[in-house]
Amino acid sequence: MKKKLYYLIGALLLFLAACDKGEELANEAPDTQFSLKEINLSGENRLNSIVSLTWSGNDPDGYVKGFELSRDGVQWEFTTKQDSTFRFSLIAGSDTADIQLFVRAIDNENLSDPTPDQITIPIRNTPPSASFGEDLSLPDTAYLVATTEWRASDIDGNETITEVLLSINGEDWYPINRTKNIISIVPLDATASDSIEAYLYYGTENNPQSQRIKGLVMNDTNRMFIKAIDQAGSESATDTSTTFFMKGKTNNFLVIGGVPSANDDYRDILQNGVNIDYDFLDLAANNGQNQPKIWSITFRLQLRQFNKLFLYSDESLFDNTYTNQKSFILEFAAASLLDFANQGGKYFISTSFNHNTNIDAFTGVLPISSVSTQNFGSARLWGAARGDSALVTRVVEDRTVADSLQIRDTVNFPNLTTQFFAITGVGAFNIDSTDTEIIYEAQLSNGANTNEWTDTKIVASGRRSNGKLNQVFFNVQLFELKGDPNNLNTLFSHILNVEFK
Repeated sequence: MKKKLYYLIGALLLFLAACDKGEELANEAPDTQFSLKEINLSGENRLNSIVSLTWSGNDPDGYVKGFELSRDGVQWEFTTKQDSTFRFSLIAGSDTADIQLFVRAIDNENLSDPTPDQITIPIRNTPPSASFGEDLSLPDTAYLVATTEWRASDIDGNETITEVLLSINGEDWYPINRTKNIISIVPLDATASDSIEAYLYYGTENNPQSQRIKGLVMNDTNRMFIKAIDQAGSESATDTSTTFFMKGKTNNFLVIGGVPSANDDYRDILQNGVNIDYDFLDLAANNGQNQPKIWSITFRLQLRQFNKLFLYSDESLFDNTYTNQKSFILEFAAASLLDFANQGGKYFISTSFNHNTNIDAFTGVLPISSVSTQNFGSARLWGAARGDSALVTRVVEDRTVADSLQIRDTVNFPNLTTQFFAITGVGAFNIDSTDTEIIYEAQLSNGANTNEWTDTKIVASGRRSNGKLNQVFFNVQLFELKGDPNNLNTLFSHILNVEFK
């Protein structure tokens, strides 16, 4: 019996060994779905072109390692994310579109869902927006130049903006460059008194655009309008600038005031002593209210409206809230003065700055190379208080020698003197003799006594063009040298009416 049982077990084992082992179960594909089954929106309720979507997937015999997305069910892009924000574009000229989007899961054995989920996204175009900037808004009064900035954007993507249009006072719309956000409007004729065309400048560019803009009214109030248009033809709301008064000019000679206490003195010299007409721009009044926010743009274009300039200033500091710079007028103006000279303009400057002032900003602009190494605080002009002339021309009888030293030798540059008391803090400087000439030296003493001043005594210099001075610089306040008013009048008359003719 036991023997028969052994045979039976052996036969069973042979049977089992001979049986087919069977096939392993096949990998099952994953399944995929968007979080939304459908988006039932129409008309104004359609989504804008930026849409956020989520999706998920599961795999019955493994795990999902990622997903593939497609717009057409043919071209796929892999991602491990389960959500994304899409920016869809519309066909140019179309206001709406139904976007098809497919998603399929990919499992750990690279098997993809054979039945991707699909969703239809109804989108509509969103109009762009355009506005003038608040940081560079137009001033209440724009003197010859109106500089401002603008911005335009579109939720559908700024690249969908096809046009930005500008208008002055509601006249014709003018297309402007969509990449240049700072613009300046300059009248075609700054002496006009009615509605005229205007030049348009971009940023710091030297030349205006060829097309001119209509509608600017001189010596009256104006407004600018701006709007944007996108590729679907949708227009933004029109934005309006602040109202500004465009002030014109009456003369080709500009006087810039930077020392309020000197305004009356220079007015008397120019009107009564020299009898010359001029336009006046006070850049120190009301804590610099008339100063441009971007000097290298607005001031440069203002100066181009004139052929000669007289500027008087000092070291009073002013804050520029747009650029966050703090400086004095001459430093702000330096780059524009250089442009003015390069354009053929002639300038006459009277200022004062200390021996430790950094003059790097205007050493290439003014006929000056360096300042005295001695402390200006101890430099004194005695003038009338001691019976001397304060500023004197250097006289050299031999004209050849004088020319080699670049020394002016002419009666038209009379000696100047103080009116009552000595002047302290006189700024003596050095010149580059290769292109600069001395106009005046000062009879300086070192301190309150009569000790001789041992350093440079040059306080006025100039440069020439075609035999005439076109740059004249005094590092002393000329209005303080009216001990002999006739001599001061003669100086101004010669510079402005003869040298600058």
